[in-house]
Amino acid sequence: MFPVKLSILLVAVCCGGVLLRLLYTAWYNVFAHPLRSVPGPVLAKLFPQYMSLAMIQGRRAFTYGPIVRVGPNEVSFSDFRIYRQIYNQDASIKEESFYKAASLLGHDNISNIRDKSMHSARRKLMSRPFSQRSINENETLITELVERLITRILATARESPAGTTDVLLAAKLFSFEVLCRAAFNKDISSPSPEAAIKFLHAMEDSPAMLITSSVFPFLRSWGLGAYLPGSIGHAFRQYKFFEQYTRQLYREFESESKGDSTERFIGTPLLKNEDSYLGRTLNEDEAVEESMSLAFAGSGTTSVTIIYLLYELSRPQNRRVQLSLREELKGAGTTLADVKDLPYLDAVIKETMRLHPTIISTLPRTLTSPLLAYETVIPVGTTVGMQNYVHHRDPSVYIDPDVYRPERWIGQSQGNDVDKAFTPYSLGPRNCIGQNLANAELLLITSEVVRRLDLRLNAGMIEYDMEPEDNFAASLKGKELLLDVYALP
Repeated sequence: MFPVKLSILLVAVCCGGVLLRLLYTAWYNVFAHPLRSVPGPVLAKLFPQYMSLAMIQGRRAFTYGPIVRVGPNEVSFSDFRIYRQIYNQDASIKEESFYKAASLLGHDNISNIRDKSMHSARRKLMSRPFSQRSINENETLITELVERLITRILATARESPAGTTDVLLAAKLFSFEVLCRAAFNKDISSPSPEAAIKFLHAMEDSPAMLITSSVFPFLRSWGLGAYLPGSIGHAFRQYKFFEQYTRQLYREFESESKGDSTERFIGTPLLKNEDSYLGRTLNEDEAVEESMSLAFAGSGTTSVTIIYLLYELSRPQNRRVQLSLREELKGAGTTLADVKDLPYLDAVIKETMRLHPTIISTLPRTLTSPLLAYETVIPVGTTVGMQNYVHHRDPSVYIDPDVYRPERWIGQSQGNDVDKAFTPYSLGPRNCIGQNLANAELLLITSEVVRRLDLRLNAGMIEYDMEPEDNFAASLKGKELLLDVYALP
């Protein structure tokens, strides 16, 4: 009898201790935590998982407010000046749990490396193919794929009596084809695009696996994710196919590039250059990890910009924009050098990236130095973050921020607030390594499409269709973009 009573007493003491610990933690987080004065929901102050549901539902990007506590030790901001402090200086480091989940094969890649020396070495290893010189050398492959995109759009439009076509898949496939050509000199749509489309969909479905793994890491580490029903299990299975196909491309490139010293392809330094931090070249798994990471960052992002650009140009209220741009292009040639300095073309692309940023997810950082924000000292160790979607629509910086108005960029000088708040490629030494390639794609495809096609938004489209979901890169709720397309003489 006595041992039983003792066991019950011990269990009661343990449960009481746990309860006291939970009560103390709750009291501390609300009333004694260094962030106690930062406004935010009470539940966010109590639970680290407060934003998890929003992340899984693709709503994380829409966290508004100048300063909001979104977790016991996490703060979100909306002021671009704070963005520049967080992301452009040595005041922070990438938050560990989020970026650990962004490891695709369990290795480091240029997107998730936290150590600054290691990141610098990896960026240096990979920088040559992303230089403007290499982009110029690859211009012909981009223009070939622009021509293919226009041919696809016209072919599907001609099948419809009204000339209506869904350009969503065509735009995504274009950007994906460019990346695979630039990386591995491989036309993934030859002889037919079916395999490329399957590869593309596998890549697009994989981010849900990464987001879910960041919230429930055991699903990945224990190998359980692929056995789940529904969309989550599908994402884990698609990720596996994405890895297998990328590895195949890498091996084919390795086999075909023996003795080739050309560095205009992204795959070449992955094969041959030494990582100065590691003191060696990358092994196959590390190179495939980088290739998959670049596919995420380089293809999905550029295609989203292209899609929103076609959408804005085709809207009835923006008809003047399409006509003004076509007028500017009449006097210009067709090469990258001919169009890169056209002011209205530049303004159209910038306004699209401002209003519809592609990486809309929070990129969390951990402070390594205190941050003064709104008269509040945010201490070292706090997780902080911002979203382009929010500060790109800041009414104190952009007049009528929800209105698509390319003219706002004409005559703007570098260094003013309009320029400083514009961060489509992030800032500092960790900014987008592929921005030269992305800019080349946008310049060439926009100029050629507007010269040759007249675009009208189909009457069946509603604004809800174009609302973004936060799947790291933005994706469309409506899953289609229907345009009425007419070939110009």
